[in-house]
Amino acid sequence: MTELLMLDVRTMAFATSISGFLMAATMLGIYLAGMRSRAVLDWAGAGLAFGVGYLMGHILQSMEVPVPVWVVGTVANAAIALGHGLILIGVQRYLGLRCWTLPIVLAVGLILVSSLVFPEARETLRARIIFQSGFYIVLDAYAGALLWYAHRPGMRRFHRTAALVLLAFAAFLLLRFSYALFSPALTTSFVQDPFQMAAFLAAMVFGFCITMALTVMMFREKQVELIGLASKDPLTGINNRLGLDRAAATHMALARQRGRPLSAVLLDIDHFKQINDRHGHQAGDIVLSVVAQRIQAALRDSDNAFRVGGEEFLVMLPGAGLEQARRVAERLRRQIAGESIVAGDRVLGLTASFGVVECRVGQESWSQCMQRVDRALYRAKDAGRDRVEVAINFLAVAS
Repeated sequence: MTELLMLDVRTMAFATSISGFLMAATMLGIYLAGMRSRAVLDWAGAGLAFGVGYLMGHILQSMEVPVPVWVVGTVANAAIALGHGLILIGVQRYLGLRCWTLPIVLAVGLILVSSLVFPEARETLRARIIFQSGFYIVLDAYAGALLWYAHRPGMRRFHRTAALVLLAFAAFLLLRFSYALFSPALTTSFVQDPFQMAAFLAAMVFGFCITMALTVMMFREKQVELIGLASKDPLTGINNRLGLDRAAATHMALARQRGRPLSAVLLDIDHFKQINDRHGHQAGDIVLSVVAQRIQAALRDSDNAFRVGGEEFLVMLPGAGLEQARRVAERLRRQIAGESIVAGDRVLGLTASFGVVECRVGQESWSQCMQRVDRALYRAKDAGRDRVEVAINFLAVAS
């Protein structure tokens, strides 16, 4: 079995280069298909660097080249180092973090220069592995850790899958590093050593696996983005009724599990039809957008605002009891009524009516809760508008 592995070393170098070129082609295809993220281009560059690096290693052993062997080997190792660096840069860019571009470029330059200055660095495989594997380990392990601890809704499993590929390869490189420390047999890149064969095999598997993991991750990212867009109101930028249905199911379940209150505020802009009729729909759109901004500015990070109808908005308040929700509604009422809205050359005064409810978690459904808050809102309108009405149990009384 060992002899068979030794015979396949050159073939494995070529196959490993193919995995790199496949990564480059896949990432470039994703970018051209519409995934216009610079991180994808970084990963395409990583695949190209891997492909060139391993292909140069194959050519080094299979063909005669008109340049010194150590020159080809040095450039090949620098290309592979650049590939690992570009993976990390892509991960940092994808997560919106500061990229280590300059330090990585300087480190790759150091690999090139070291082969010129130190003969052992270009002539002894053992020295190269010890010097370069440590660099690769830091890059891959850090990229894996960034993805493992990344926080994006709906992306955790996909981030961690890619992270596991990077961390697994970093662990293998650590084994290779440890082996090189105690193995004087590692003299040339294609020395008859089983662990060197395993290194090419692991690099090939890593190339295929990281390509698949990153591809799936990016498609999932796009899917989450599209779901988010479908849940947003295009005019105001806040959540729409589709987003409300999903959020309600989640928060009702959490409130039941944790024994915490869940309240909601439903508001309706008073006489909004008259604004459209007198000043036009463009003015109406400005009013809706400004009201949405004022609602958002008044809420906690844990609260959610939704546009649920033409001029109706709903605010979901996880962890808030009835009295706290009433105070939020009263603050919103004062903010909307207290400052006019400029719509073109017109200055419009606004008021809004409010219904407030604390959901009877475990005793009623979300739709029943919404029926109660809707009745409270209409009591506010019937009582003269620009006021807050609170629903208690299944009745509504003035606040």
